Amino acid sequence: MKKLLFILSAFLLFAALLPKVSTGQTTHSFMHNGINRTFILFVPSTHQPGIEAPLLLALHGFTQNGQTIMQFSNFNTLAEENGFIVVYPYGVSASWNVGVGGGSGADDVGFLLALTDTIDAWHGIDQNRVYSTGFSNGGFMSFRLACEASYRIAAIASVAGTMTSSTYDNCLPERAVPVLHIHGTSDFIVAYNGTSGFKSVMDGMNYWAGFNECPPEPEIINLPDIVQEGSTVQQFTWFPCNENTEVKHLKVNGGGHTWPGYDGFMGIGNVNMDISASAEIWNFVSRFSIASPTGVTNFSEDKLPQILPNPVSGEILTIKLSEAAEKLNMIVFSLDGRQIINEKYTFTSKEILLNISQLDEGLYFLRLNFPFKSVDLKFIRLK
Repeated sequence: MKKLLFILSAFLLFAALLPKVSTGQTTHSFMHNGINRTFILFVPSTHQPGIEAPLLLALHGFTQNGQTIMQFSNFNTLAEENGFIVVYPYGVSASWNVGVGGGSGADDVGFLLALTDTIDAWHGIDQNRVYSTGFSNGGFMSFRLACEASYRIAAIASVAGTMTSSTYDNCLPERAVPVLHIHGTSDFIVAYNGTSGFKSVMDGMNYWAGFNECPPEPEIINLPDIVQEGSTVQQFTWFPCNENTEVKHLKVNGGGHTWPGYDGFMGIGNVNMDISASAEIWNFVSRFSIASPTGVTNFSEDKLPQILPNPVSGEILTIKLSEAAEKLNMIVFSLDGRQIINEKYTFTSKEILLNISQLDEGLYFLRLNFPFKSVDLKFIRLK
């Protein structure tokens, strides 16, 4: 307990020295893997220092940017009403790296996790309640996060973006993940029934229903056709599922490559006005929470992988693993996303030593890249 309190005190002391970011809408950037990454951040006026708030990652579509999805999603209004923080990151070359040709090749999984930790250091977020949503290419990216960072992302929601074949074939989540998918049957950009490189909507739904150990058949409800704009909505729900998760699909019959509920110009095709995608997304994801937080305050003797000591004042960091690994890539990032150490090991031990003599005092992120998963940890370097 004393060790835990010492870590917490040291972290809070260091966090107090970080840049203060006001409530409301602000724009920022930091370097990640040598690339300047920009994001728009909205913090509700009701947010109080020391009170952990949920965080929603809102990811734009291909050729779009953070400003675009902020406009058509109107998540700022929902964030103000419901007390969550929302961030609109910019993809490199207006795209996200989802494993298809012609898109970004950036480490977007790493960037989005570093972004989450940066906002946490500034404001304090509830690490149990980090969510990802996105439109089209941003929806594809949210599915990739569910597969590769399920230990950090509590739930996801995608609009007009399925799973790429690469994401689908390599999906190895560490926990059951709640998933919401909204998609139009007349989407000619990301076909409802799939195409080369993209899985069909139902392929994705069946994958998550199976992985989450849901009932094989969903409950299907026809939602009211409130506005006669040429489309209707069917709700497919797989429930109950393992770990109290849920898989849900809103099938927009006659809907295009659009964001339901937004009456402005965006996307291609018919826009359904019977539902609000933004409201559906928040109402869905906000019900879920990861059982164990991933923050620096949660280190304990029985949680592995583990960093010892933490904080560390010497030149050697000890990393204890739950089991021996044959290959491991260890990367240390600074708070602003700069990669400082990148070491590759081939070994069979459950314990490995890392030389951190070149690190200055401060908070750092350690990523452990195993052959089939990645784990992110935090540690504090003292002098």
